[in-house]
Amino acid sequence: MPLVVGKITKEQASDLLTVTSGEFRFIDRDKILDRARDRWTSGEDWNHIVQDFHRSGHWGFKILPPGHPETKKILTPEEVRTKDVRKFFWTALQSLVIIKGVIMYFGLNYAIERETWFGGQDEKFFAWGLGITLIVSFGGLLLFAIRQSRRGNWS
Repeated sequence: MPLVVGKITKEQASDLLTVTSGEFRFIDRDKILDRARDRWTSGEDWNHIVQDFHRSGHWGFKILPPGHPETKKILTPEEVRTKDVRKFFWTALQSLVIIKGVIMYFGLNYAIERETWFGGQDEKFFAWGLGITLIVSFGGLLLFAIRQSRRGNWS
């Protein structure tokens, strides 16, 4: 129990907002915490507030299933742009650096193994590795392009 009355900590917020059957709407979370803060600052015991909240049907606030769109924070346009830029840079890094390094590894080893002077013993392993890596590389870029095209804002 914190010493400062009136400021609800993360642990206290989880006492109220953590339920096993789902989640509260994002806009309702602040209302729940405000109501609990008002009761707490008026001198009511925190344990009694939490018990009353859960026993009285969550003070009338509706519980939604996990992952429901209304349980997530509404992003500002700036946050959406930042998220999109991060996705773009991760996709670019993945396709231009990471996957290309793996393609070079499998491609060079496949080329070396095919040489008659080397014996060609593990030719199939490197061929499969090269093929799978190419599919993952182009598949990732295609998936990124499809997801971005569905957004529909081309400004």
